[in-house]
Amino acid sequence: MATESSKRIFITGAGIVSPLGLDWQANETSFRANRMNVTPVTMFDVSQRFAKTACQVDLPDERLFSKLPRRRDALIDRGTKMLLLAIREALAMAKMPGMQGVDAIIIGTSAGAMSIGQDYFRHARSSPSKLAGQLARIEYYQPHKQLNAIAIEYDWHGPMIVVSNACASGANAIGDAMAMIQTGKARRVLAGGYDAIAELVFSGFDTLRALAPSGIPRPFDAARDGLALGEGAAVMLLESEDAATERGASALCIASGYAIATDLHHLTQPDPEGKAALRTMAGACQMAGISPHEVHYINSHGTGTPYNDVAEASAIRNWAGQAAAHIAVSSTKSAMGHLLGGAGAVEAVICAMSLRGQWLPASLNVRETDPAVSFDLVREFREAPVKVALTNSFGFGGTNASLVLKHPDAASREITPVYHLGDLRVLGVGAVSPAGWGAEALEQAVTANMTLPLTECVRSYVSRDWSCQILQAPTVPQDRLPKFPRLRRASPITKYSLAAGLEALEQAGFPNAQGAGRLGIVQLMFNGCVQFSGKFYHEVIETPALASPLIFPETVYNAPASHVAAFLGVDGPATTLIGESSAIIEAISMAHTWLMQNLADHVLVVGAEECDWVAAEAVSYYHPDLKASEGAGALLLSLKGDGLMLSHSVAHAFHNESERAEKLSKLLKKMPRIGGESGINLVDASEIHAKEAWEESPQSALHPRSVLGEGMGAGGAWQLVLAAHLAKKEGAPVEVLLPATLCAAYSAVIG
Repeated sequence: MATESSKRIFITGAGIVSPLGLDWQANETSFRANRMNVTPVTMFDVSQRFAKTACQVDLPDERLFSKLPRRRDALIDRGTKMLLLAIREALAMAKMPGMQGVDAIIIGTSAGAMSIGQDYFRHARSSPSKLAGQLARIEYYQPHKQLNAIAIEYDWHGPMIVVSNACASGANAIGDAMAMIQTGKARRVLAGGYDAIAELVFSGFDTLRALAPSGIPRPFDAARDGLALGEGAAVMLLESEDAATERGASALCIASGYAIATDLHHLTQPDPEGKAALRTMAGACQMAGISPHEVHYINSHGTGTPYNDVAEASAIRNWAGQAAAHIAVSSTKSAMGHLLGGAGAVEAVICAMSLRGQWLPASLNVRETDPAVSFDLVREFREAPVKVALTNSFGFGGTNASLVLKHPDAASREITPVYHLGDLRVLGVGAVSPAGWGAEALEQAVTANMTLPLTECVRSYVSRDWSCQILQAPTVPQDRLPKFPRLRRASPITKYSLAAGLEALEQAGFPNAQGAGRLGIVQLMFNGCVQFSGKFYHEVIETPALASPLIFPETVYNAPASHVAAFLGVDGPATTLIGESSAIIEAISMAHTWLMQNLADHVLVVGAEECDWVAAEAVSYYHPDLKASEGAGALLLSLKGDGLMLSHSVAHAFHNESERAEKLSKLLKKMPRIGGESGINLVDASEIHAKEAWEESPQSALHPRSVLGEGMGAGGAWQLVLAAHLAKKEGAPVEVLLPATLCAAYSAVIG
């Protein structure tokens, strides 16, 4: 079955915070004045760095979070404060009294609340004892916990999705919001991105020699010497045309096109010809129903680094041909720096400003234009008619994204998409867990309620004065992973993800993805590549001038998905979400959307985690008997084939323990076959309380978490893999409850 959607998507409100100003008006004034804001870094020591400047936001002194206890004020990251300001402006511009009526929030970030994580690490590495305040740092380091603080501020309980595809994250979030509206999953979505400057990230780019030692970013200049790091946030309120019309809202602009592709060339360097960028620009324009010559302005990715600028210039030339000479292009990173996860969203809002004001922002600091430039490079602010704008965002890991925005009065020729409907099916599953390498080992361990061996977790630095044990994944068998160059340097989470994914593909009859057609990847994780992150930040602290440039790229959240995509040859959609174990359902929902949009024939959904002493100690702060674990679970999904049907429901964004227990009890009428209890009453309090409202509690209920430990990003995937195994063997549907510690809970049925 298929359904058509011909309605436009209105952007009715937008908010922007950047080094050029804290709102729309301040930023527009800065662009009109060709203003740049690069200042010495004062937030941390840069005396041993090559670069010593950045583009920083001057935040207001006022207390922004009125509903948060004052004792938690210091735990709100700078980036989250910027995001709240941008949300306020977007809602005010859209004439929305609050978030009531918003169906979902999708936010992109590269580093999240990295500064809080840095504080946790510094305290942990220097003290042998447990410290007061560490549990709070653990919680607020998580981006979804930071977003929950915003949800509390607005008394909002809808779904919150965190996308982390490095520098493309903000654009991906807006594109994902468009997809939700196009496929009828939402009518009104708040989407955007943010990032704040953090020592780990600044040091990482400095070790790569990507930061301009001159301090001046010069995108598309023949003698450019690197980027300037920036910070900021931006959000847009996207509404279906019907939803906007119902409340009498007018459009700032129309969200008309979006495309995502994966560059398999290198983890950090783009393909020299910009092939993935060409595909996203062409795909976004195809969705928008336009040809290159109809694009009036491109806000380029334009970082000011030698490789990126040449690759993008090549992509624009090959995409637009002779029309390139008439397309105005500029890089606003020349004025405000590279905002990482916030860049795509901020630059989308700048395009909206350009469309509304009929002007073009400049690409500053260009002395001699690079020979690769074939377009109209805007070097000073310019008044000009703009009906169609395109923005490019490219990130580490090869994620490429393009968005097309149109003026409300522009001729509407959007392609009427055909969306495929049907039951979501699980064609294959795979797993790596403390029980072993394979889904069968996982099932045997949980169904037999095995006691798995614990390992004393050894610190890398100061020895601790308390015991901390973990459940480790066994050493990888020789036949479980292929010989692949990227795996030699990759983190354990990459190896777990690939092994689980390969098992799922093989189970479905697609060994090494052969015969799977167009494959997409959605990865979920909680902490990500903690081993490399801890090692790199330790080097930053101890020997800042010698921190390894080889380690830093592996610390980004989307590195594992990038490596898996490279091995499987996935050059289409691949994305990484950050969340708790239960957020695997959000990953599945995104996979379903891609399948509906016909972006892929099959989608591999992977929930994964790796563990080291930092993560293990963090888990022990919740309860000394709660053991951290590691591994991955994978599901291969499709709308066709003879696999098991998968359906799910959700209870979102509880703000305290009483709300959590109440929502769990409403989610199901009886105890599910597979639950999420850890076996520790204090940790399981909400689930135990919810049982009182359940009509039936079958004795056959299984709790993988009590056997496999706290798998964080892998935990929910393990539950679903187990459900699929049991449903296939028993020939009956299996119900799963996926509770979360901080933010939301979900249920699913496989069978």
